[in-house]
Amino acid sequence: MQYEFLLSFDSFLHVLHVIALSLVLLMERAITAWKQTYEKQPSWLNSFTQKLHRSYVVYGSMILLPSTAYDELDRKRINTLDVQLDLEQLYELIAQHLKITHVASTRPIPLHDDDQTAENVLRAPKNFTPLYGDFGSSTCHDPPAQEDYDAAYWVTAKQNGIFQTWAPRWTMFSRGNISEKARLLTLPSVLSAVEDGEADGKECVAVDLYAGIGYFTFSYLKAGVSKVLCWDINPWSIEGLMRGAKANKWFTRRITNDASFTAALESDARLLVFNEDNTMARRRIDEARQSLPPIRHVNCGLLPTSQGSWDTAVNVLDQAMGGWIHVHENFATSEIEQKAEEVRQELQRLAEGRVGLGSSQPVKVEHINRLKSYAPGVMHCVVDIYIPPLIPT
Repeated sequence: MQYEFLLSFDSFLHVLHVIALSLVLLMERAITAWKQTYEKQPSWLNSFTQKLHRSYVVYGSMILLPSTAYDELDRKRINTLDVQLDLEQLYELIAQHLKITHVASTRPIPLHDDDQTAENVLRAPKNFTPLYGDFGSSTCHDPPAQEDYDAAYWVTAKQNGIFQTWAPRWTMFSRGNISEKARLLTLPSVLSAVEDGEADGKECVAVDLYAGIGYFTFSYLKAGVSKVLCWDINPWSIEGLMRGAKANKWFTRRITNDASFTAALESDARLLVFNEDNTMARRRIDEARQSLPPIRHVNCGLLPTSQGSWDTAVNVLDQAMGGWIHVHENFATSEIEQKAEEVRQELQRLAEGRVGLGSSQPVKVEHINRLKSYAPGVMHCVVDIYIPPLIPT
C-alpha cells in the first residue's frame, strides 16, 4: 500500500514506520487467530508463519505473500502430515484483518516461456499464484479484447504521489524501482531539459522504449516534461498505463497508425502510447521530427539488458541539443565500473555512426545508480549517459 504525505523527511519516515507497524500487528493478529484453530500445532508451523511475516507486500486491496513461505510447506510435505492446514481460512482472516479483498503469491518474472525454449518477451508474471479473491479468467483473447480488460482484477498503488495501475495476473509490478522513479523526479538533467524547453518556447520530449505500466514514463510527466512517447509490446501493460494516466489526470492518446500519430501531435496529449515493438520508434520519430519538440531523454529500462534499444536511443535524441540516455543493465557487482564504461564505449560508437550528420563529441557517463540486487552477486544498475550535440560538418 502506497501513501503520499506533505511532511518533513523525518516526519515522513516516522509515519511510514507507524503504518508498517500497524500492518505488522494486523498480520500478526490474523496469523495468531488462524494458529489458534489447531489444537495440535506441528513444530514447523512457526517457521512457515514467520516467513509470511517477513516480506509480504500490500498494494491497494491486494496482499502478496512471500513464495519462500510456501517453499517451507513443500519441504514439510504437508499433505502427508497428521495436521492438515486450512489455508483458505488463513487467507480469509488476513483479508478481514487487513481489510483487503485479494491474496496472492508470486516469484520473480521468468526469463523464458513455460517450455523454456522462447524468451518471455512480454515479461508475463507466469509465476503469479492467486490464492484468495477473484482475479479474473486465466485465459484471454490474443490480442486481448475489451471484455478481457473489463473482467480482469486491477490494482492501483501510489508511489511518489503518482498512481500506477496494473492487472497482477497479466502484468508485472516491481516495487524495487520506487527509488529510481523518485530520482527521475528531481534529476538535474531532467529538470534542466524542462527549463531549457521553457526558455526557448519549444518544450521538451522524453522517450520510454520499455514503458510497461508507466514506471518511469509517469516520473517524466510529473517532473514537467511536456510530452512522453512510449513503446511497449504487452497490451496488458499498455492498458494499465492508460488507466494509470487517467488516474493521474494526464491526457493520453493511443497511437494506432501514422494518421493518429499526426493527430496526437497536434493535440494537447502529453502521453503518446505505441503498442508495438520499439524498433518502430526511430522511423516514427524521424517522420514526425518537425512537429516534435526536442527529445532530450530516452529511457531504456529492460532487464537483464536493454542493448537492443541503444541504437534507437542514440538516434532519436535531438542532434542539435544533445541529451541523456538512461540505460538499465544487470552487472556483476565486481564489474560495475568496467561494464558501465563498456556501455559508454558502445554508445560512443553508435553516436559516431550517425553518418552525414556531423562529428561526435565524447560521450560521458554522468552517474551509475546502483538500484537494487537482482540476484546474488548481480546488481540492477542505471547508467546515466550524456550524448553531446553533434558538431556540424
